[in-house]
Amino acid sequence: MIKKIVKEHPLKDIALDFDDEITPLPFEQKALTSYYEAHDKTWEIKVHVSGIENELKVVDDIIADLSFRRLGIEQELEILEDWLGVTELEDKELFDGEITIDIGAFFSVCDKHNVDLQDLYEKVVHLTAIYNRDIENIFEDDAVIDPEYFNALDEIYPRYEEASVHTVSLDDDHQAFLEAYGKVEDLFFHYTELAREIFDKYKGLVETTQIIYRRVEVIDKLLRDKLKREGK
Repeated sequence: MIKKIVKEHPLKDIALDFDDEITPLPFEQKALTSYYEAHDKTWEIKVHVSGIENELKVVDDIIADLSFRRLGIEQELEILEDWLGVTELEDKELFDGEITIDIGAFFSVCDKHNVDLQDLYEKVVHLTAIYNRDIENIFEDDAVIDPEYFNALDEIYPRYEEASVHTVSLDDDHQAFLEAYGKVEDLFFHYTELAREIFDKYKGLVETTQIIYRRVEVIDKLLRDKLKREGK
């Protein structure tokens, strides 16, 4: 008698027809165990990628925030540089009246920016390590699970008369698995591309910010020297 057995799985349900009058032989048991495991491995990749993408998006938002705040620092920095004679402020005629900058608040903003940038560094180091490990774990032909899983059912088809599972249902389910696997593989390589883009953004942020920090250091020294000369 033919019975349909549905094994619920978060990747996709596994629905197979079995002849309950046939006792599964070891070759079939081994093949189906491997087939079920392929679902587990693929689902693990999907969960992993979803979690890492969320972390990457958080980092991307932080980079955008720090980039915006850096622009604010740079604007006030240009005014201070003009006041101290380091450089001349461009478009000075656009500024009407007096320009007031709270020096203490300015340096506090710079310090907070630096602290947040250091915190971001820790997050990027963590994600870079995961990314490198994931890239190293890619199998031949860019497979994200062991390619042996794709051959797990090869022995069942030529021995279909000995198998309890009906190969038509097995083939249908296998095709559904390959479709689900393909989507997960696409997600994986989308994640790695996103990671590279965000790492490049981070590199650009650090490079531009370090230039600003060096300019802030110059202003800090000039202000201290000015205060000493004025006896304050």
